[in-house]
Amino acid sequence: MSMHHAMDSMRQRLGRSGSGPVRLDRLAEACLAPAVMRQGFGSARMIAAWDAIVGPDLAGRTRPERIRWPGRREEPGDIAAATLVIRAEGFDALELQHMAAIILDRVNAMFGWRAVGRIAIRQAPVELGPAEPLPPPAAPAIDSPALQAVRDPDLRAALARLGACIARREDTAM
Repeated sequence: MSMHHAMDSMRQRLGRSGSGPVRLDRLAEACLAPAVMRQGFGSARMIAAWDAIVGPDLAGRTRPERIRWPGRREEPGDIAAATLVIRAEGFDALELQHMAAIILDRVNAMFGWRAVGRIAIRQAPVELGPAEPLPPPAAPAIDSPALQAVRDPDLRAALARLGACIARREDTAM
């Protein structure tokens, strides 16, 4: 596939005919649409709003996996609600069960209608994003009067490193 053909295909998905700048969110939506649709999500909106739906703490440890839509109903106007499948591990699955009513309310508010009627929790490993890098080690505080009293330079350096490590732990605990 040539680059021009790929760009034309992208413009068709975005509903644009000319060249020029394209908003990044629309470009990302067009790129993700096929994968998102395969999982039953109408758009990537719910995946992007997962943080607001379940809260930042739980959003980091759970993932919306798919929406299972029921088959067609024979009677017109009779719309059955879908099932939201959420991937979680251990205790997080229990927390999701307790929050099920709240999650359903928030998901349906996002859709604007009662699209999802129940939640199914799939207990499976959740791929987490990259861990936050550790802060660089603090420079040892050798100018401390207590450290200046130590005559052995190797012992003084070791005590300075120990003090810096303890100070870092106290900073991260707060």
